[in-house]
Amino acid sequence: MIKFARSHFEKRWRSCEFSLKINCIFSVVYIKKGSAFILLLFLLILKAAICLADNPPAKEFRGVWIATVNNIDWPSAPGLPVEVQKHELKELIERIEQLNLNVVIFQVRPASDAFYPSKIEPWSHFLTGKQGLAPATFFDPLAYAIELCHSKGMELHAWFNPFRVRNNGYYELDPNSFAARNPNYTHLFDNKLFLDPGIPQVRNHIIKVIMEVVREYDIDAIHFDDYFYPYPIRGRKYPDLETFNKYGKGFYPNKLGDWRRENINRFIEALHDSIKSFKPSVKLGVSPFGVWRNKSDDPNGSPGMKATTSYDDLYADVYKWLANDWIDYVIPQLYWEQGNQFGDFTVLAKWWNEHSFGKPLYLGQALYKSAGATKVFTNPTEISEQISILRKFKNVGGFAFYSASQLTKLSGVVLAEFNSNLLSTKVDTPNNTRPVIIVKKITPPIPPMPVAEKTLLADKTTIAEMVNTTYNSLINTELPTPEQFSVIKTRKGLEISWVTTTSVNDNGLKYSVMIFEPVGGGGYLNKVFSTTEYKTVLIPRKSDFNPSKVLFGIVSTNENGYQSPFPKLFRIKGKKIVFN
Repeated sequence: MIKFARSHFEKRWRSCEFSLKINCIFSVVYIKKGSAFILLLFLLILKAAICLADNPPAKEFRGVWIATVNNIDWPSAPGLPVEVQKHELKELIERIEQLNLNVVIFQVRPASDAFYPSKIEPWSHFLTGKQGLAPATFFDPLAYAIELCHSKGMELHAWFNPFRVRNNGYYELDPNSFAARNPNYTHLFDNKLFLDPGIPQVRNHIIKVIMEVVREYDIDAIHFDDYFYPYPIRGRKYPDLETFNKYGKGFYPNKLGDWRRENINRFIEALHDSIKSFKPSVKLGVSPFGVWRNKSDDPNGSPGMKATTSYDDLYADVYKWLANDWIDYVIPQLYWEQGNQFGDFTVLAKWWNEHSFGKPLYLGQALYKSAGATKVFTNPTEISEQISILRKFKNVGGFAFYSASQLTKLSGVVLAEFNSNLLSTKVDTPNNTRPVIIVKKITPPIPPMPVAEKTLLADKTTIAEMVNTTYNSLINTELPTPEQFSVIKTRKGLEISWVTTTSVNDNGLKYSVMIFEPVGGGGYLNKVFSTTEYKTVLIPRKSDFNPSKVLFGIVSTNENGYQSPFPKLFRIKGKKIVFN
Protein backbone atom coordinates (compact mmCIF):
# COMPACT_ATOMS: atom_id res chain seq x y z
CA MET A 1 0.00 0.00 0.00
CA ILE A 2 1.33 3.45 -0.92
CA LYS A 3 2.34 5.31 2.23
CA PHE A 4 0.63 8.66 2.56
CA ALA A 5 3.64 10.18 4.29
CA ARG A 6 5.64 9.98 1.05
CA SER A 7 3.80 12.90 -0.46
CA HIS A 8 6.59 15.46 -0.26
CA PHE A 9 7.36 16.15 -3.89
CA GLU A 10 11.15 15.98 -3.63
CA LYS A 11 11.07 12.58 -1.93
CA ARG A 12 8.45 11.32 -4.34
CA TRP A 13 10.30 12.55 -7.43
CA ARG A 14 13.62 11.13 -6.33
CA SER A 15 11.97 7.83 -5.52
CA CYS A 16 10.20 7.70 -8.88
CA GLU A 17 13.31 8.79 -10.78
CA PHE A 18 15.42 6.13 -9.09
CA SER A 19 12.78 3.44 -9.66
CA LEU A 20 12.41 4.28 -13.31
CA LYS A 21 16.17 4.08 -13.78
CA ILE A 22 16.21 0.66 -12.12
CA ASN A 23 13.39 -0.47 -14.40
CA CYS A 24 15.34 0.70 -17.41
CA ILE A 25 18.32 -1.39 -16.26
CA PHE A 26 15.99 -4.36 -15.91
CA SER A 27 14.89 -3.81 -19.50
CA VAL A 28 18.47 -3.98 -20.80
CA VAL A 29 19.33 -7.15 -18.88
CA TYR A 30 16.12 -9.10 -19.29
CA ILE A 31 14.49 -7.76 -22.42
CA LYS A 32 15.05 -11.04 -24.23
CA LYS A 33 12.87 -12.89 -21.77
CA GLY A 34 9.14 -12.60 -22.42
CA SER A 35 8.16 -12.94 -18.78
CA ALA A 36 10.63 -10.23 -17.84
CA PHE A 37 9.08 -7.90 -20.41
CA ILE A 38 5.66 -8.38 -18.87
CA LEU A 39 7.14 -7.76 -15.41
CA LEU A 40 8.90 -4.67 -16.68
CA LEU A 41 5.71 -3.29 -18.20
CA PHE A 42 3.81 -3.92 -14.95
CA LEU A 43 6.50 -2.16 -12.89
CA LEU A 44 6.58 0.84 -15.20
CA ILE A 45 2.81 1.23 -15.04
CA LEU A 46 2.85 0.85 -11.27
CA LYS A 47 5.61 3.41 -10.79
CA ALA A 48 3.93 5.85 -13.16
CA ALA A 49 0.72 5.52 -11.18
CA ILE A 50 2.56 6.25 -7.95
CA CYS A 51 4.31 9.27 -9.41
CA LEU A 52 1.16 10.73 -10.89
CA ALA A 53 -1.16 9.90 -7.98
CA ASP A 54 -1.18 13.48 -6.72
CA ASN A 55 -1.63 15.21 -10.07
CA PRO A 56 -4.50 17.71 -9.75
CA PRO A 57 -7.87 16.27 -10.77
CA ALA A 58 -9.75 17.82 -13.68
CA LYS A 59 -12.30 19.38 -11.32
CA GLU A 60 -11.83 20.15 -7.64
CA PHE A 61 -13.32 22.36 -4.94
CA ARG A 62 -10.45 24.51 -3.62
CA GLY A 63 -11.86 26.87 -1.04
CA VAL A 64 -10.53 29.34 1.47
CA TRP A 65 -12.28 31.18 4.28
CA ILE A 66 -11.95 34.96 4.63
CA ALA A 67 -12.84 35.64 8.28
CA THR A 68 -13.93 39.16 9.21
CA VAL A 69 -14.78 38.53 12.89
CA ASN A 70 -12.12 40.16 15.08
CA ASN A 71 -10.51 41.29 11.79
CA ILE A 72 -8.81 37.89 11.51
CA ASP A 73 -8.27 38.07 7.73
CA TRP A 74 -9.87 41.28 6.51
CA PRO A 75 -9.97 44.21 7.00
CA SER A 76 -6.74 44.45 9.01
CA ALA A 77 -8.42 46.81 11.49
CA PRO A 78 -11.83 48.46 11.99
CA GLY A 79 -12.41 51.94 10.65
CA LEU A 80 -9.77 52.04 7.92
CA PRO A 81 -10.35 54.34 4.93
CA VAL A 82 -12.46 52.67 2.25
CA GLU A 83 -9.65 52.79 -0.32
CA VAL A 84 -7.35 50.96 2.09
CA GLN A 85 -10.02 48.32 2.73
CA LYS A 86 -10.54 47.83 -1.00
CA HIS A 87 -6.82 47.54 -1.62
CA GLU A 88 -6.43 44.94 1.13
CA LEU A 89 -9.34 42.85 -0.14
CA LYS A 90 -8.16 43.05 -3.75
CA GLU A 91 -4.65 41.92 -2.76
CA LEU A 92 -6.04 39.05 -0.68
CA ILE A 93 -8.28 37.75 -3.48
CA GLU A 94 -5.47 38.11 -6.02
CA ARG A 95 -3.31 36.01 -3.73
CA ILE A 96 -6.05 33.38 -3.61
CA GLU A 97 -6.18 33.37 -7.40
CA GLN A 98 -2.39 33.05 -7.67
CA LEU A 99 -2.56 29.86 -5.62
CA ASN A 100 -5.10 28.42 -8.10
CA LEU A 101 -7.88 28.22 -5.53
CA ASN A 102 -11.39 28.64 -6.88
CA VAL A 103 -13.88 29.27 -4.04
CA VAL A 104 -13.89 32.20 -1.59
CA ILE A 105 -15.98 31.72 1.56
CA PHE A 106 -16.48 35.33 2.63
CA GLN A 107 -17.80 36.12 6.12
CA VAL A 108 -20.56 38.71 5.62
CA ARG A 109 -22.37 38.46 8.97
CA PRO A 110 -19.84 37.67 11.72
CA ALA A 111 -21.92 38.87 14.69
CA SER A 112 -25.51 39.86 13.91
CA ASP A 113 -24.19 42.63 11.68
CA ALA A 114 -23.46 43.14 8.00
CA PHE A 115 -20.60 43.64 5.55
CA TYR A 116 -23.12 44.98 3.04
CA PRO A 117 -25.83 47.67 3.12
CA SER A 118 -28.75 45.91 4.79
CA LYS A 119 -32.26 47.01 5.57
CA ILE A 120 -32.34 44.57 8.46
CA GLU A 121 -28.90 44.34 10.09
CA PRO A 122 -26.50 47.13 11.19
CA TRP A 123 -23.12 47.77 9.61
CA SER A 124 -20.42 45.68 11.26
CA HIS A 125 -18.22 47.02 14.02
CA PHE A 126 -15.35 45.08 12.46
CA LEU A 127 -15.71 47.16 9.28
CA THR A 128 -16.21 50.72 10.52
CA GLY A 129 -15.26 50.58 14.20
CA LYS A 130 -18.80 51.18 15.43
CA GLN A 131 -21.77 48.92 14.88
CA GLY A 132 -24.38 50.65 12.75
CA LEU A 133 -21.95 53.26 11.40
CA ALA A 134 -21.82 53.24 7.60
CA PRO A 135 -18.50 53.60 5.72
CA ALA A 136 -17.49 57.25 5.27
CA THR A 137 -17.82 56.87 1.50
CA PHE A 138 -20.21 54.32 0.02
CA PHE A 139 -18.74 50.84 -0.02
CA ASP A 140 -20.44 47.47 -0.37
CA PRO A 141 -17.79 44.88 0.56
CA LEU A 142 -19.95 41.92 -0.45
CA ALA A 143 -20.67 43.33 -3.91
CA TYR A 144 -16.98 44.21 -4.34
CA ALA A 145 -15.88 40.71 -3.31
CA ILE A 146 -18.37 39.12 -5.70
CA GLU A 147 -17.10 41.29 -8.55
CA LEU A 148 -13.46 40.40 -7.81
CA CYS A 149 -14.15 36.68 -7.50
CA HIS A 150 -16.45 36.23 -10.46
CA SER A 151 -14.14 38.22 -12.73
CA LYS A 152 -11.44 35.66 -11.93
CA GLY A 153 -13.67 32.61 -12.39
CA MET A 154 -14.00 31.94 -8.66
CA GLU A 155 -17.17 31.20 -6.71
CA LEU A 156 -18.20 33.33 -3.74
CA HIS A 157 -20.01 31.70 -0.83
CA ALA A 158 -21.60 34.15 1.63
CA TRP A 159 -20.66 33.02 5.14
CA PHE A 160 -23.10 33.75 7.99
CA ASN A 161 -22.74 33.14 11.69
CA PRO A 162 -26.40 32.66 12.62
CA PHE A 163 -26.68 33.14 16.39
CA ARG A 164 -23.62 35.10 17.57
CA VAL A 165 -24.33 38.72 18.59
CA ARG A 166 -21.02 39.82 20.05
CA ASN A 167 -17.73 37.97 20.16
CA ASN A 168 -14.96 38.24 22.78
CA GLY A 169 -14.95 41.50 24.68
CA TYR A 170 -17.39 44.37 24.69
CA TYR A 171 -18.58 46.98 22.21
CA GLU A 172 -21.84 48.85 21.99
CA LEU A 173 -24.59 47.38 19.86
CA ASP A 174 -26.52 49.54 17.45
CA PRO A 175 -29.69 50.48 19.40
CA ASN A 176 -31.74 49.63 16.32
CA SER A 177 -30.28 46.13 15.98
CA PHE A 178 -32.47 43.07 16.49
CA ALA A 179 -30.54 42.03 19.62
CA ALA A 180 -30.64 45.50 21.18
CA ARG A 181 -34.37 45.76 20.58
CA ASN A 182 -34.96 42.24 21.96
CA PRO A 183 -32.55 41.71 24.86
CA ASN A 184 -34.79 38.92 26.17
CA TYR A 185 -33.83 36.94 23.07
CA THR A 186 -30.14 36.96 24.03
CA HIS A 187 -27.88 35.16 26.50
CA LEU A 188 -24.43 36.08 27.80
CA PHE A 189 -22.18 33.01 27.84
CA ASP A 190 -18.39 32.66 27.82
CA ASN A 191 -17.98 36.45 27.63
CA LYS A 192 -19.94 36.42 24.36
CA LEU A 193 -23.53 37.34 23.53
CA PHE A 194 -25.79 34.95 21.62
CA LEU A 195 -29.29 34.86 20.20
CA ASP A 196 -31.33 31.94 21.54
CA PRO A 197 -32.00 29.35 18.76
CA GLY A 198 -34.97 28.00 20.73
CA ILE A 199 -37.04 31.14 20.13
CA PRO A 200 -39.02 30.94 16.86
CA GLN A 201 -38.77 34.71 16.27
CA VAL A 202 -34.98 34.42 16.35
CA ARG A 203 -34.88 31.69 13.73
CA ASN A 204 -37.33 33.60 11.52
CA HIS A 205 -35.25 36.77 11.80
CA ILE A 206 -32.06 35.03 10.70
CA ILE A 207 -33.78 33.41 7.71
CA LYS A 208 -35.11 36.85 6.75
CA VAL A 209 -31.57 38.29 6.97
CA ILE A 210 -30.11 35.55 4.78
CA MET A 211 -32.86 35.73 2.22
CA GLU A 212 -32.17 39.44 1.77
CA VAL A 213 -28.70 38.48 0.50
CA VAL A 214 -30.04 35.62 -1.62
CA ARG A 215 -32.43 38.05 -3.35
CA GLU A 216 -30.09 40.99 -3.78
CA TYR A 217 -26.69 39.43 -4.63
CA ASP A 218 -25.26 37.06 -7.24
CA ILE A 219 -23.79 34.67 -4.70
CA ASP A 220 -23.04 31.01 -5.35
CA ALA A 221 -23.90 29.67 -1.91
CA ILE A 222 -24.94 30.40 1.66
CA HIS A 223 -22.42 29.00 4.12
CA PHE A 224 -22.39 28.21 7.86
CA ASP A 225 -19.42 27.16 9.95
CA ASP A 226 -19.46 25.07 13.14
CA TYR A 227 -21.13 27.61 15.45
CA PHE A 228 -24.78 26.91 16.23
CA TYR A 229 -25.19 26.54 19.97
CA PRO A 230 -21.97 27.78 21.64
CA TYR A 231 -19.13 25.45 22.53
CA PRO A 232 -19.57 24.02 26.04
CA ILE A 233 -17.67 25.38 29.04
CA ARG A 234 -16.88 22.95 31.84
CA GLY A 235 -18.89 23.74 34.96
CA ARG A 236 -21.20 26.23 33.20
CA LYS A 237 -24.58 25.73 31.56
CA TYR A 238 -25.99 27.62 28.63
CA PRO A 239 -28.85 29.65 30.20
CA ASP A 240 -31.82 28.67 28.04
CA LEU A 241 -33.98 26.79 30.58
CA GLU A 242 -36.73 29.44 30.49
CA THR A 243 -36.88 29.11 26.72
CA PHE A 244 -36.94 25.33 27.07
CA ASN A 245 -39.83 25.56 29.50
CA LYS A 246 -41.75 27.89 27.18
CA TYR A 247 -41.10 26.27 23.78
CA GLY A 248 -40.05 22.72 24.64
CA LYS A 249 -43.40 21.00 24.35
CA GLY A 250 -42.85 17.29 23.79
CA PHE A 251 -39.26 17.55 25.07
CA TYR A 252 -39.48 19.30 28.45
CA PRO A 253 -38.13 18.56 31.02
CA ASN A 254 -35.85 15.58 30.27
CA LYS A 255 -34.83 15.97 26.62
CA LEU A 256 -32.95 19.27 26.52
CA GLY A 257 -30.34 18.04 24.01
CA ASP A 258 -32.96 16.63 21.64
CA TRP A 259 -34.92 19.89 21.84
CA ARG A 260 -31.83 21.99 21.02
CA ARG A 261 -31.04 19.77 18.03
CA GLU A 262 -34.63 20.06 16.84
CA ASN A 263 -34.38 23.87 16.96
CA ILE A 264 -31.37 23.78 14.65
CA ASN A 265 -33.01 21.12 12.45
CA ARG A 266 -36.07 23.35 11.96
CA PHE A 267 -33.85 26.31 11.15
CA ILE A 268 -31.79 24.44 8.54
CA GLU A 269 -34.84 22.85 6.89
CA ALA A 270 -36.77 26.13 6.73
CA LEU A 271 -33.78 28.02 5.32
CA HIS A 272 -33.16 25.33 2.70
CA ASP A 273 -36.79 25.47 1.58
CA SER A 274 -36.71 29.29 1.43
CA ILE A 275 -33.56 29.38 -0.70
CA LYS A 276 -34.74 26.70 -3.12
CA SER A 277 -38.16 28.29 -3.57
CA PHE A 278 -36.63 31.62 -4.58
CA LYS A 279 -33.30 30.83 -6.25
CA PRO A 280 -32.63 27.07 -6.63
CA SER A 281 -29.15 27.67 -8.06
CA VAL A 282 -27.88 28.99 -4.71
CA LYS A 283 -26.37 26.19 -2.63
CA LEU A 284 -26.61 25.80 1.14
CA GLY A 285 -23.39 24.47 2.65
CA VAL A 286 -22.18 23.77 6.17
CA SER A 287 -18.71 23.35 7.64
CA PRO A 288 -19.34 21.51 10.91
CA PHE A 289 -16.96 20.48 13.66
CA GLY A 290 -15.00 17.52 12.27
CA VAL A 291 -16.46 14.83 14.55
CA TRP A 292 -20.20 14.19 14.18
CA ARG A 293 -20.41 11.67 17.05
CA ASN A 294 -18.01 9.37 18.85
CA LYS A 295 -18.28 5.67 18.08
CA SER A 296 -18.46 5.01 21.83
CA ASP A 297 -21.81 6.89 21.87
CA ASP A 298 -23.23 5.83 18.50
CA PRO A 299 -22.42 2.83 16.26
CA ASN A 300 -22.50 5.20 13.28
CA GLY A 301 -19.93 7.52 14.89
CA SER A 302 -16.24 7.80 14.10
CA PRO A 303 -13.40 6.07 16.01
CA GLY A 304 -10.97 7.97 18.20
CA MET A 305 -10.68 9.21 21.76
CA LYS A 306 -13.98 10.60 23.03
CA ALA A 307 -14.10 14.40 22.87
CA THR A 308 -16.26 17.27 21.59
CA THR A 309 -18.78 16.45 18.86
CA SER A 310 -21.05 18.40 16.59
CA TYR A 311 -24.12 16.37 17.59
CA ASP A 312 -23.73 16.23 21.37
CA ASP A 313 -22.10 19.58 22.12
CA LEU A 314 -23.09 22.03 19.36
CA TYR A 315 -26.46 20.36 18.70
CA ALA A 316 -25.82 20.28 14.96
CA ASP A 317 -27.00 16.95 13.49
CA VAL A 318 -25.22 17.24 10.15
CA TYR A 319 -25.75 13.51 9.57
CA LYS A 320 -29.52 14.11 9.53
CA TRP A 321 -29.23 17.19 7.33
CA LEU A 322 -27.32 15.21 4.70
CA ALA A 323 -29.70 12.24 4.89
CA ASN A 324 -32.76 14.52 4.53
CA ASP A 325 -31.32 16.53 1.62
CA TRP A 326 -31.44 19.80 3.58
CA ILE A 327 -27.91 20.93 2.64
CA ASP A 328 -26.10 20.89 -0.70
CA TYR A 329 -22.53 20.29 0.46
CA VAL A 330 -20.53 19.68 3.62
CA ILE A 331 -16.98 20.71 4.63
CA PRO A 332 -16.19 19.03 7.95
CA GLN A 333 -13.39 20.84 9.77
CA LEU A 334 -10.66 18.22 10.04
CA TYR A 335 -8.26 20.50 11.85
CA TRP A 336 -6.03 17.75 13.22
CA GLU A 337 -2.87 16.14 11.90
CA GLN A 338 -2.35 12.53 10.89
CA GLY A 339 -2.16 10.31 13.95
CA ASN A 340 -3.89 12.71 16.36
CA GLN A 341 -5.63 10.61 19.01
CA PHE A 342 -8.69 12.87 19.14
CA GLY A 343 -9.11 13.33 15.42
CA ASP A 344 -6.77 11.50 13.08
CA PHE A 345 -7.09 13.24 9.71
CA THR A 346 -6.99 10.05 7.66
CA VAL A 347 -9.43 8.18 9.89
CA LEU A 348 -11.95 11.03 9.84
CA ALA A 349 -11.54 11.57 6.09
CA LYS A 350 -12.42 7.90 5.61
CA TRP A 351 -15.44 8.20 7.92
CA TRP A 352 -16.86 11.23 6.11
CA ASN A 353 -16.17 9.59 2.74
CA GLU A 354 -18.49 6.78 3.85
CA HIS A 355 -21.18 9.01 5.42
CA SER A 356 -21.82 11.90 3.03
CA PHE A 357 -25.06 10.43 1.61
CA GLY A 358 -24.01 11.23 -1.95
CA LYS A 359 -23.71 14.96 -1.24
CA PRO A 360 -20.63 16.91 -2.37
CA LEU A 361 -17.99 16.45 0.33
CA TYR A 362 -14.93 18.63 0.82
CA LEU A 363 -12.54 18.63 3.78
CA GLY A 364 -11.60 21.66 5.87
CA GLN A 365 -7.88 21.97 6.62
CA ALA A 366 -6.15 23.94 9.40
CA LEU A 367 -3.75 26.01 7.32
CA TYR A 368 -3.26 28.24 10.38
CA LYS A 369 -1.62 25.29 12.17
CA SER A 370 0.88 24.83 9.37
CA ALA A 371 1.93 28.38 8.52
CA GLY A 372 3.34 31.47 10.15
CA ALA A 373 3.55 32.13 13.86
CA THR A 374 0.53 29.96 14.76
CA LYS A 375 2.19 26.87 13.33
CA VAL A 376 1.77 23.80 15.56
CA PHE A 377 2.00 20.93 13.07
CA THR A 378 5.48 19.45 13.44
CA ASN A 379 5.45 17.95 9.94
CA PRO A 380 6.24 20.82 7.54
CA THR A 381 4.32 19.12 4.72
CA GLU A 382 1.27 18.08 6.75
CA ILE A 383 -1.17 20.12 4.64
CA SER A 384 0.32 18.86 1.37
CA GLU A 385 0.12 15.27 2.58
CA GLN A 386 -3.49 15.79 3.64
CA ILE A 387 -4.36 16.95 0.12
CA SER A 388 -2.74 13.79 -1.25
CA ILE A 389 -4.74 11.71 1.21
CA LEU A 390 -8.15 13.27 0.53
CA ARG A 391 -7.69 12.89 -3.23
CA LYS A 392 -7.57 9.14 -2.76
CA PHE A 393 -11.14 9.00 -1.41
CA LYS A 394 -13.83 8.53 -4.03
CA ASN A 395 -16.44 10.82 -2.48
CA VAL A 396 -14.12 13.69 -1.46
CA GLY A 397 -14.22 16.39 -4.11
CA GLY A 398 -11.83 18.96 -2.69
CA PHE A 399 -10.80 20.98 0.34
CA ALA A 400 -10.93 24.40 2.02
CA PHE A 401 -8.18 26.24 3.93
CA TYR A 402 -8.68 28.14 7.16
CA SER A 403 -7.86 30.89 6.66
CA ALA A 404 -6.94 33.39 3.94
CA SER A 405 -4.37 35.49 5.81
CA GLN A 406 -2.23 32.36 6.28
CA LEU A 407 -1.71 32.18 2.51
CA THR A 408 0.90 34.95 2.85
CA LYS A 409 2.89 32.94 5.39
CA LEU A 410 3.39 29.62 3.58
CA SER A 411 6.90 28.21 3.71
CA GLY A 412 8.96 27.86 0.56
CA VAL A 413 8.66 24.07 0.79
CA VAL A 414 4.86 24.17 0.83
CA LEU A 415 4.71 26.77 -1.95
CA ALA A 416 7.00 24.68 -4.12
CA GLU A 417 4.81 21.63 -3.49
CA PHE A 418 1.68 23.56 -4.42
CA ASN A 419 3.19 25.15 -7.51
CA SER A 420 4.97 22.08 -8.86
CA ASN A 421 2.44 19.42 -8.06
CA LEU A 422 -0.67 19.74 -5.92
CA LEU A 423 -2.06 23.04 -7.23
CA SER A 424 -0.03 23.44 -10.38
CA THR A 425 -2.99 24.31 -12.59
CA LYS A 426 -6.25 26.17 -12.24
CA VAL A 427 -9.30 23.88 -12.35
CA ASP A 428 -13.08 24.20 -12.29
CA THR A 429 -15.13 23.46 -9.20
CA PRO A 430 -17.00 20.12 -9.46
CA ASN A 431 -20.26 21.89 -10.31
CA ASN A 432 -18.55 24.30 -12.71
CA THR A 433 -20.54 27.28 -11.45
CA ARG A 434 -17.95 29.79 -12.62
CA PRO A 435 -15.79 29.09 -15.69
CA VAL A 436 -12.01 29.15 -15.38
CA ILE A 437 -10.44 32.33 -16.74
CA ILE A 438 -6.65 31.98 -16.73
CA VAL A 439 -3.84 29.96 -15.18
CA LYS A 440 -1.26 31.66 -12.98
CA LYS A 441 1.83 30.40 -11.21
CA ILE A 442 2.39 30.97 -7.50
CA THR A 443 4.56 33.90 -6.46
CA PRO A 444 6.91 33.94 -3.44
CA PRO A 445 5.41 34.45 0.01
CA ILE A 446 4.25 37.92 0.95
CA PRO A 447 6.03 39.12 4.12
CA PRO A 448 3.82 39.66 7.18
CA MET A 449 2.46 43.12 7.84
CA PRO A 450 4.10 45.12 10.65
CA VAL A 451 2.19 45.68 13.87
CA ALA A 452 -0.55 48.19 13.12
CA GLU A 453 -2.40 50.71 15.24
CA LYS A 454 -5.76 49.26 16.20
CA THR A 455 -8.72 50.07 18.38
CA LEU A 456 -9.51 47.09 20.61
CA LEU A 457 -12.87 46.94 22.30
CA ALA A 458 -12.75 44.99 25.54
CA ASP A 459 -13.09 45.59 29.23
CA LYS A 460 -9.94 45.74 31.37
CA THR A 461 -10.31 42.13 32.50
CA THR A 462 -10.21 40.76 28.96
CA ILE A 463 -7.95 43.23 27.14
CA ALA A 464 -4.86 40.97 27.36
CA GLU A 465 -6.80 38.05 25.83
CA MET A 466 -8.17 40.36 23.13
CA VAL A 467 -4.69 41.66 22.29
CA ASN A 468 -3.26 38.18 21.77
CA THR A 469 -6.34 37.18 19.74
CA THR A 470 -6.08 40.29 17.55
CA TYR A 471 -2.39 39.86 16.81
CA ASN A 472 -2.64 36.07 16.62
CA SER A 473 -1.39 35.89 13.02
CA LEU A 474 1.85 37.72 13.95
CA ILE A 475 2.69 35.82 17.13
CA ASN A 476 5.62 33.40 17.26
CA THR A 477 5.63 31.52 20.54
CA GLU A 478 9.30 30.59 20.07
CA LEU A 479 10.40 34.21 20.53
CA PRO A 480 11.45 35.12 24.11
CA THR A 481 8.80 36.93 26.14
CA PRO A 482 9.81 40.03 28.16
CA GLU A 483 9.25 39.60 31.90
CA GLN A 484 10.30 40.88 35.36
CA PHE A 485 9.41 44.48 34.56
CA SER A 486 10.68 47.28 36.79
CA VAL A 487 10.48 51.08 36.76
CA ILE A 488 12.63 53.85 38.20
CA LYS A 489 12.21 57.63 38.18
CA THR A 490 15.02 59.69 36.67
CA ARG A 491 15.46 63.35 35.87
CA LYS A 492 14.44 62.64 32.31
CA GLY A 493 11.33 60.62 33.12
CA LEU A 494 10.34 57.01 33.85
CA GLU A 495 12.70 54.25 32.82
CA ILE A 496 11.13 50.80 32.30
CA SER A 497 13.39 47.77 32.09
CA TRP A 498 12.84 44.03 31.66
CA VAL A 499 14.59 40.74 31.11
CA THR A 500 14.00 37.83 28.75
CA THR A 501 14.80 34.16 28.97
CA THR A 502 17.72 33.03 26.82
CA SER A 503 16.55 31.77 23.44
CA VAL A 504 18.05 30.44 20.23
CA ASN A 505 16.06 33.20 18.54
CA ASP A 506 17.81 36.09 20.36
CA ASN A 507 19.83 37.22 17.34
CA GLY A 508 18.46 40.34 15.68
CA LEU A 509 15.74 40.84 18.28
CA LYS A 510 14.14 44.18 18.95
CA TYR A 511 11.54 45.14 21.51
CA SER A 512 8.29 46.88 20.74
CA VAL A 513 6.80 48.94 23.57
CA MET A 514 3.05 49.38 23.07
CA ILE A 515 0.61 51.56 24.92
CA PHE A 516 -3.14 51.04 25.18
CA GLU A 517 -5.03 54.29 25.74
CA PRO A 518 -8.66 54.15 26.94
CA VAL A 519 -11.19 55.47 24.41
CA GLY A 520 -14.94 55.99 24.48
CA GLY A 521 -17.18 52.94 24.46
CA GLY A 522 -14.97 50.84 26.72
CA GLY A 523 -12.15 50.31 24.24
CA TYR A 524 -8.39 50.86 24.02
CA LEU A 525 -6.40 52.48 21.22
CA ASN A 526 -3.23 50.48 20.67
CA LYS A 527 -0.12 52.39 19.53
CA VAL A 528 3.54 51.49 19.21
CA PHE A 529 5.33 53.90 21.57
CA SER A 530 8.90 52.82 20.86
CA THR A 531 11.02 50.14 19.22
CA THR A 532 14.42 49.48 20.73
CA GLU A 533 17.31 47.01 20.62
CA TYR A 534 17.81 47.36 24.37
CA LYS A 535 15.85 45.97 27.30
CA THR A 536 14.98 49.39 28.58
CA VAL A 537 12.90 52.35 27.43
CA LEU A 538 12.54 55.92 28.65
CA ILE A 539 9.16 57.61 28.94
CA PRO A 540 9.94 61.35 28.93
CA ARG A 541 8.47 63.61 31.58
CA LYS A 542 6.61 65.50 28.87
CA SER A 543 4.69 62.79 27.00
CA ASP A 544 1.40 63.04 25.11
CA PHE A 545 -0.14 60.51 27.49
CA ASN A 546 -0.33 59.92 31.23
CA PRO A 547 1.69 56.77 32.14
CA SER A 548 -0.68 56.06 35.03
CA LYS A 549 -3.73 56.07 32.74
CA VAL A 550 -2.56 53.75 29.97
CA LEU A 551 -1.69 50.07 29.80
CA PHE A 552 1.75 48.96 28.65
CA GLY A 553 2.63 45.81 26.73
CA ILE A 554 6.15 44.87 25.64
CA VAL A 555 6.95 42.16 23.09
CA SER A 556 10.07 40.98 21.32
CA THR A 557 10.08 41.17 17.52
CA ASN A 558 12.28 39.66 14.83
CA GLU A 559 13.38 40.83 11.40
CA ASN A 560 10.55 38.90 9.73
CA GLY A 561 7.89 40.97 11.47
CA TYR A 562 6.77 38.35 14.00
CA GLN A 563 6.43 39.03 17.71
CA SER A 564 6.30 37.17 20.99
CA PRO A 565 2.95 36.71 22.77
CA PHE A 566 1.87 39.63 24.93
CA PRO A 567 2.65 39.05 28.61
CA LYS A 568 0.38 40.58 31.21
CA LEU A 569 -0.33 44.22 30.48
CA PHE A 570 0.59 46.67 33.23
CA ARG A 571 0.17 50.22 34.50
CA ILE A 572 2.68 52.46 36.24
CA LYS A 573 1.56 53.95 39.55
CA GLY A 574 4.30 56.03 41.14
CA LYS A 575 7.33 53.74 41.20
CA LYS A 576 5.32 50.54 41.02
CA ILE A 577 4.39 48.19 38.20
CA VAL A 578 0.74 47.19 38.61
CA PHE A 579 -0.38 44.31 36.39
CA ASN A 580 -3.82 44.50 34.86
